[in-house]
Amino acid sequence: MPYLLISYQRPNREPYHGDHWHRRRRLQRERHGKVTPIFYRLAIERGATLREIIWRVSAKKNLRDIQKELSKDREVTTDRAGALHSVDDLGLGIAFRVRKPETLDQPEPPMNSPISINRVDKRATYYDRAQPLTIGHCVLMAPDVKKMERFYTERLGFCVSDYYTGRGVFLRCSPRGAHHNLFFLESEDGAAKLNHVAFGVRDIHEMFAGGAHHQAQGWKTQIGPGRHHISSCYFWYFDCPAGGATEYFCDEDFLTENWKPGHWNPAPETFAEWVLAKGLSRSKALPPTREKRDVG
Repeated sequence: MPYLLISYQRPNREPYHGDHWHRRRRLQRERHGKVTPIFYRLAIERGATLREIIWRVSAKKNLRDIQKELSKDREVTTDRAGALHSVDDLGLGIAFRVRKPETLDQPEPPMNSPISINRVDKRATYYDRAQPLTIGHCVLMAPDVKKMERFYTERLGFCVSDYYTGRGVFLRCSPRGAHHNLFFLESEDGAAKLNHVAFGVRDIHEMFAGGAHHQAQGWKTQIGPGRHHISSCYFWYFDCPAGGATEYFCDEDFLTENWKPGHWNPAPETFAEWVLAKGLSRSKALPPTREKRDVG
């Protein structure tokens, strides 16, 4: 499961396409009095954007293997907490640290149906906003999608889940897991940039509540809600001040070693089974089960 770190880049700084580390002269004092310089990672594009993706690994041996592989052709550093830091072939910061997966509680099955009764003598959960459980995936625009596919599959062991034929690749970080953690799309102008970061919520009801809360706070819907064909998940996208877009999603496909990647036409009609363009609005119409005398 990925951990994503989003930060800002000063608007007057040019994109950084040389060495991937930039040293500033500001100093930081450590606990035992030693003073060392702070390193700042420059971003792949101007403005607010994603700077680094931190990936969880299960053991220190994984860190050693990754360090050995990446050190063949790029700088790899280790921070005081033991995490590795480097860059991918897009110039995006990547990091790896040992961390146990968190246990996520689902208080009750979210839905009943005529053939599956999961909630008995209980009311359903109602949400006034979303509180995401996971950072599910990141989507990036890349000038060379095949190059990014090779880097992540051949050097870091990612798996291909699906393709947009001639346009993009969906990747997951382990054979068994959610449909995708990374998605690279071919950049029309040849520039690397962030497209969006997606946050997983419990169910479609929480997604709707989260989207409605966003709208109420004045954030603009990019598109949604809707349901993707690829990954099967429900989605809702919003503009994000941290760069790119942000997405709420739920009910994503879970894949194993037996999954065979598909090839999808990247036409607009394959984007979603159904989709609303501008979010949801509250209706002031009188419901069919109410009369005028019920209006307070």
